[in-house]
This record gives sequence, C-alpha cells and structure tokens, in this order.
Amino acid sequence: MSLKKKQLVWLCALGAILLLALAAPLSMTVMAEEGKSTWVWNKEHPKPNWWTWGSDFETNKPVRGGYLRTSATKYIGLMNPNHWPVNDWVAMTYIYEMMIYNDGEFKPTVRWLADSWQYPDPLTCIMKLRKGVKFHDGTSFNAESFKYQIDWIMDKKNGAWSRGWIAPVKSIEVVDEYTVKWHFKKSWGSFLGIMANVPGYVMSKKALEGDVALRESAKLSDKMKTAKKKLAKEEKKAQKAQAVGGEKARKAMAKAEKARKKAAKLEKEYAKWAAKAKGHIKTDVNPVATGKYMLEEGKPGNYLKVKRNPNWWFGKTIGHPDMPYLDGILITVIPDPTVQLANLRAGKIDSMGIDVSQYNLVKNDPNLNIYVYPGNHQMALRFNLTSGPCKDIRIRKAVAHALDRKAIIAGVLFGLGIESSCMYPNVHWGHNPNLKPVSYDPELSKKLLAEAGYSKGLTLKGYMSNLNWAKNTGEVVKEMLVNVGINWEYDSLDSAATSDRMKNLEYDLAQGGWAWILDPDLMATGLFHPDGGFNYGRSDNKPVIELIEKARAEVDQSKRQKMYWEIERLLYENCEDAWLWWPKSVTAFRKNVLGWNHKLYLAGREGFWFSHCRWFKDGHP
Repeated sequence: MSLKKKQLVWLCALGAILLLALAAPLSMTVMAEEGKSTWVWNKEHPKPNWWTWGSDFETNKPVRGGYLRTSATKYIGLMNPNHWPVNDWVAMTYIYEMMIYNDGEFKPTVRWLADSWQYPDPLTCIMKLRKGVKFHDGTSFNAESFKYQIDWIMDKKNGAWSRGWIAPVKSIEVVDEYTVKWHFKKSWGSFLGIMANVPGYVMSKKALEGDVALRESAKLSDKMKTAKKKLAKEEKKAQKAQAVGGEKARKAMAKAEKARKKAAKLEKEYAKWAAKAKGHIKTDVNPVATGKYMLEEGKPGNYLKVKRNPNWWFGKTIGHPDMPYLDGILITVIPDPTVQLANLRAGKIDSMGIDVSQYNLVKNDPNLNIYVYPGNHQMALRFNLTSGPCKDIRIRKAVAHALDRKAIIAGVLFGLGIESSCMYPNVHWGHNPNLKPVSYDPELSKKLLAEAGYSKGLTLKGYMSNLNWAKNTGEVVKEMLVNVGINWEYDSLDSAATSDRMKNLEYDLAQGGWAWILDPDLMATGLFHPDGGFNYGRSDNKPVIELIEKARAEVDQSKRQKMYWEIERLLYENCEDAWLWWPKSVTAFRKNVLGWNHKLYLAGREGFWFSHCRWFKDGHP
C-alpha cells in the first residue's frame, strides 16, 4: 500500500477492523415467507449477549415518530465514503451499512450484509450475501451489485482513496445471485476487518454507474469540444487549399475528413454516456445505500437531514418491523462545543458528543443521560530511533519513566483516559494484557540519563499539533521532563507542518499515536513497518517487521492474536514509543431519548449501534 493511502487511513477517522476468518460457513438468517427471518445460532457461534430487544434491553416500549436533533462541528463533507474528505463518519452510519461489523473487542464478527463466508484455501473466500435487501433507489443488493462496487473501487479512474485497502484482491466473481468468490494475490488475514471498514460500505450499483457516466460524459464533452475546434481549423485550411488546388488541397481535405470522423465518433460516444448520466446526481452529494435512513436534504456548512427508510430490512428479521422508530435525524453544524452544549441544555438538540472539558458540567445534569466508554484511539510520543539521543534506549526509557501518566490524564483529559502500556487499547483483541504502563520513576530517569552520559542534562527537539489538547499535553510533558534534566524544545504546528517534520525525521521526541484502532495491521504496519505511511524509516525492528507480515497473512484468529501480543511485547521492551493514554469518550442524550443500553453497547459496539434503534419516549422531541 502506498504511503499516501496509509496516511489517509489514519486521517479518516474512520473508519474501519480485521479478521476472524472462519473455516466453515454459517448462515445466520433463514428467509421465510412474508419477508420474515429467523436468526440462527449454534454452539460454534452462540448468540451474543447484546443481541436482545426485550426488557433486559429497554423496559419502555418503542414509539414511532420524531426527528432526533444532534450536532456536528463540521458538515458531513463528501457522502461517497470512498471519496475524500468525509468529515462526519457518524452521519455516514445513518445512511450506509457494511458487510460486517466489529464487536465489543473490535473483532469483525458481526455478520450483516455478508451472511456467511468460508475459505476453501488461503487465497479464496466464498461469501454469501444477505437476501431481501433493497437500496434506497429500489434496486436490489446482490452479488452482481457488490462485485460492481469492488471493481469500481479497484478502478483508479474512480478516485477511491480506499483502493489501497483492497490491494490484495486479485478479482471477485459472481457465483450465483447471492454468492461471490474472492480471489486474493496472497493470504490475507485482514480481509474481514477491511470488510468492516470503508471498502465494506455498500453502495448502489445503479448510483455508481451514474457516477461513471457523469465522469465519462464530462471527459468526452471536453474531448468533443477540442475535436470540433480542430475540425473547424482543418476545414478552414481545406477551403483555402482548394483555391490553390493540387496535392496540398488533397492533403488538407483528407485532414479535414479525418477530423470530421473523429468529432462524429466522439459526439456519438458522448451522446451514449450523456444519456446514461441524465438526471443522475453524484453520490458525493446524493448517497444511495441500504441504511436505516436516507438523504432528505443537506446544506453544506449548515445542516444535514436524513429521513426514515421505510424499506429497511433488518427490523423485519427480528420481529420489529417498525424499525427504525424515528422519522429522521437532523444534524446541525455547530463548530463550537460550548454552543453545542448550550443547545443541548436548552432542549434545542437531543444528543451530542461531550468534550472532556465539559464532562464535569454535565455529569450530574438531571435532564441528561451521560455515557462514558473507552475509545479506540492511542496517544503517544514518538521517538526518532535512527539518529540523535533517542537512538539510545536508555534515553527513551528515561523519557518514559519521567512521565506521570495519571497526572497527565487528570490535568489534560479531566480524568477521562486510561494509562496505556502499548499500542492497542485494553478493550481491543490485539492488546497484550501482560504489559503494564511504564512506571513513573523520575529517579530512575536521572540514573538512566547519567548512564548514557547526560548527567548534566539533555536537550531534545520535537513538535506537537497546535490543537488545544496537544498544547496542554506538551506543556505538562515539558515540565515533567525538566524535572529529570531533559529540556524538550518543541514547536506547535498545523497538520501540514507536522507531516513535513515527521517525513523528514526532524525531531527527537514528537507527537505520535493513532486514531480509530480497528484492524490491528493498519496501526502496526503504519507505525513500525518499512512500508507504513507513518514510519519514514524511523523504526527498523526486524523481529517486529517479520511478525507484522506473518500476522497480516494469518487467517486463524487465535494465532493472529498471539502474534500481535508478541509484537506489543517486542515494541514495549525496546521502548519504541512513550505510550501515554487511551482516551474515554462521552455521549449525552436528553432523557426523553430511549433505546440506549450502555452495558449492551460496550459488549457489542458497532453490532449494537447498527442493530438497536433510538426513539423518543412520546414519539417526539
């Protein structure tokens, strides 16, 4: 995967994940008459503990009606998930569904539009698709539509930034109406995880064909205009040449005829594509998917409004055909979190994500339900392992032991964080539970500095982003390092400047970490593999690189987990980063919004989010 693609993986905030390649297929739904289905479970795949809609989920009966009002700091952006930028991935989840979802441990175990799969061999996966699913435009989701989508992503002319994610795919073929067969270039353990990320967002074939038609007709329109200009030029030359006659006139007439034929051919081809594109609106602004809501209207910079999909398939399969219960969702763009909170407390919006600085203001508000849960992000400081003082492990350990993580979390995150030991969050299946956060021991830091020849102190260079939380973190870390004799001189930079400094290895100690930790390979490769988009040659740990490649290829879940545990152990022992925290996230709902069971959400994560719908207690805000 190219460096550019790997960088975009991180920027998406996305968005997406990994494995659990099962040796045998399991069809979890059986279609029955009148559109009803029964989800089937067995010993190998028992029913998840969050898979319930009874009184243990919610004691109040669901009520239909009303628009849920929420907010976002930015407008959604482009609404084709494969095009950049997407600014609001939560809003995307209202419109789109994926092939597979992640569970509470971030394993891609929740079958959704993919009903089952099996691996006849490491290079082949046979996938059964969900029956009875319609796109918002009324067309059917089936093997043909899904193959078209994957081929569309793989075609570089379509500009899908997610194309690199499915680089191991050799081809996909239609077996029957609801079965596809994947062919891989090499064994690919991350495949299921990728299907639980951006490439797994399912889109209408008809809509994508319309996008292609718009692109081709626009391209041909330009070519046709150029050809007509050339034709006019050649005809003018031919007219002048005719007055003279002879060989020159013959050649001029031949050129004009050639230009005429080319223009006619382009015009005919343009007419074909223009007819296909007629009336189509690009998926960047008019998404066509299978989700529980579909686009009603949107005004960039102002709001996005989605309405209930009356043909959503899932509710019928569990005996709740009224799902989704809301009439729709209105997402108002409010850049300032303080203004968002004021609107929430005034009853002008019904839910929002709470900034850590606001938590103490709302945690006891009698009109709100506040939910705190572990996030899947990582904050760390990255070392330059190839040059400068931090090439010495004693310096890296001195930095790591100089940091009081509990104090940093209390001061910067208002307590809403968990001390981290290594890469993967403690709720992630790739996390090695045997590793503990590096101890706060300033005396040991001083001793290590002296052993490394810096008993009189040391200066390190670096950078942090210019966001408020990063500035606050930088100041706290700087003070702690000063206490052990390290002078950390860092710059607060925008994203473009930090990217340049990172690429050029112009730092000793700088901001690191990773956002949206789903597929463990994305983070491991991105940071610690030579091909990773955020390594840039700073780390060259041969045993780690070998394990990353083996884990990426391994399709057995238990074997892969052991590999990632070992990767973490090796990184931890070599102190390749100073890992600080895994953040906690906070969501607030007004108390008339029902349908959220926090215990079940923690167990099911994406599985719960997409299968359990919210509603208003009285059917309105």
